[in-house]
Amino acid sequence: MIPSPSSLIRSLSHPLAPIETGVAPHLPCLAGIRAVAFDIYGTLVVSGSGDIGVSDANQQESALRSILRDLEIVPPEEHPLLTERFVELILRDHERARSLGIKHPEIEVRDIWAQLLARERDELLESVAIAYECTSNPVWPMPGARDLLANLHQHDLALGIVSNAQFYTPIMVEALFDDDLEHLGFDQELCFFSFQFGEAKPGLSLYGRLRDALTRRKISPSEVLYLGNDALKDIHPAAELGFRTALFAGDQRSLRLHDNKTALNPPDAIITHLSQVLALLE
Repeated sequence: MIPSPSSLIRSLSHPLAPIETGVAPHLPCLAGIRAVAFDIYGTLVVSGSGDIGVSDANQQESALRSILRDLEIVPPEEHPLLTERFVELILRDHERARSLGIKHPEIEVRDIWAQLLARERDELLESVAIAYECTSNPVWPMPGARDLLANLHQHDLALGIVSNAQFYTPIMVEALFDDDLEHLGFDQELCFFSFQFGEAKPGLSLYGRLRDALTRRKISPSEVLYLGNDALKDIHPAAELGFRTALFAGDQRSLRLHDNKTALNPPDAIITHLSQVLALLE
């Protein structure tokens, strides 16, 4: 019997603690915030590889072969290194999308797995994708994340997500936080995952979708706080569209300062623990 995605994620996940960065917090008062939006990997969850799907594929070859054996899937024989072929297929998909004018393309990882394993998209293929992701990029809720979401929700702030993600990302959040996104306080109309649109951060597309959704609710960009751990992918594009921003510098694995990018928009605040968000809003 194929395990459910949630149960598979839980069975393959284990506690991870963030690694201190040594960065000093900067906690100004940000008055007038009516909505808060989050990145996921490295912000709401500790990411063992620092981001989604960035670990060395060659190091994961034996793990992938083990996953396929456990699920009784016979891999194609023409590719001795499946993980190398996996990366090749992703790069090819990116090239195709860029030829169509998409500057920051995003894959649909189920399509990549279907090509790699020469099979249709089905529950078994999704199990492969989930198991491989849990192995190559283990995740765990960031300390203080659940309490922060509950606090913000109690204060009637609209909560959203803008994240580079795949189909398993929202499932992962719900599995590890033991609740669905709605009950965690998120508004589904304010949640934008890159795989759904074929475009990724640092492009402005996902942020623009969030801005437009909030504008329909008469919430202006200056009334929105966006939290992320990457100065280039999170802080800069969010600020470009007028959002207030807070750089999450709470885990050495995932903090991306991009110090050589002098033209980047600086964050309005720097936090080192998610509980500090509340101090920004007082």
